[in-house]
Amino acid sequence: MSSITATEVAGKLGVVVIAHNDEALVGDAIRSVLDQGPVVAEVVAVDDGSSDGTARVLDELAALHPRLRVVHRTVNSGGCGTPRNDGVRAVTAPIVIFLDSDDVLPEGAAETLVAAAERHGAPVAVGACVRRELPEGRDVRWQPALYREPAVLESSDDLLPLVHDTLCVNKVYDRAFLSEHGIRFPEGRCVYEDFLFTARVLAAAPRVAVVPDTVYIWHVRRAGARLSISLDRDAVANWEARIAAHRTAVETFEAAGRKELAAACRTKFLEHDLRLYARDLREHDAAYRSAWWELTRAYLGTFGEGEIVAAAAPARWAARFVLAAEEPRDLERLSRLTAEPARLLPPYALGGDVPVWCEDLPVELDGVDTLPLAGLPLLVDGDLRAGATGGAGAGT
Repeated sequence: MSSITATEVAGKLGVVVIAHNDEALVGDAIRSVLDQGPVVAEVVAVDDGSSDGTARVLDELAALHPRLRVVHRTVNSGGCGTPRNDGVRAVTAPIVIFLDSDDVLPEGAAETLVAAAERHGAPVAVGACVRRELPEGRDVRWQPALYREPAVLESSDDLLPLVHDTLCVNKVYDRAFLSEHGIRFPEGRCVYEDFLFTARVLAAAPRVAVVPDTVYIWHVRRAGARLSISLDRDAVANWEARIAAHRTAVETFEAAGRKELAAACRTKFLEHDLRLYARDLREHDAAYRSAWWELTRAYLGTFGEGEIVAAAAPARWAARFVLAAEEPRDLERLSRLTAEPARLLPPYALGGDVPVWCEDLPVELDGVDTLPLAGLPLLVDGDLRAGATGGAGAGT
């Protein structure tokens, strides 16, 4: 099927919007869905036991818009999975998408995704997500390398890059596909429920249609009174939950016989998750650092050497350093190495002829000696002096 018209996708999509204590923002989310046009057959908003005016806002909107129905939960579930499952059960349209109450769908997103799914007979269609930092309004594309051009992913090998995109919200799903494979979100308190849901989807090896268009706006409010679950990293329990979710995702792939996806998922952990948390480790107190170090070393100890080698430098260097150091140390160097862009602070040491972390902890920095000059994560210190031209004694 070469093209799909707006008429052909009309009424195909059900949108599940979940909300908890978000009366100021949920209206914008709902309106962004209703503005998608006739492709949206219904909107199911699940109020997850809010104690503010969220339920009232939703009920007032539902009175004005026949496509909107509200599901009221009397007790908060503690996570995002339970209200999403409730929403999927309530939806009757053949295709479903998820939206959080503090985010929005950009214009045309729903039609773009549904048309791609229909055009290619794909149970899943995915598009780009933009993280919008507020209040600055700065947009950053999430995993941009995955969404540079249209594609249809047919095999397990094709799906490997998608382990880097653990979001569940920038995708549409065929409800029959989800039902056939028993794919649901984990219930109750689960901090990274999207990791597990996405792993279950990929483990089923669906055909996936990829579009380069922006289909989801993820609002990041770091200065808000209430941080999102994923951004609230002050307690080491957040890192522990992330490791647990990642471990379960890997086990999901292995149980489905998708060993290549399991290995790719572990490598992604090194390249993304480990770097994301290691760069901020120096900002925490000693108790947090010790607990984080113990958790991380225990988990990295389950990785195969091939999974570590497959990770890009400097992620594999950071992983080897943490494994080799029994206690937290060199945190400034680790922070700069795992930042973006990466920088390897001095000292620069050799173990024989091989670059290593330092003399007393000779962790090999494999590949650093073959990188082009522009790719070296090295720090060069120097003083700018007026009149200096570069020769010996110049400018003195």
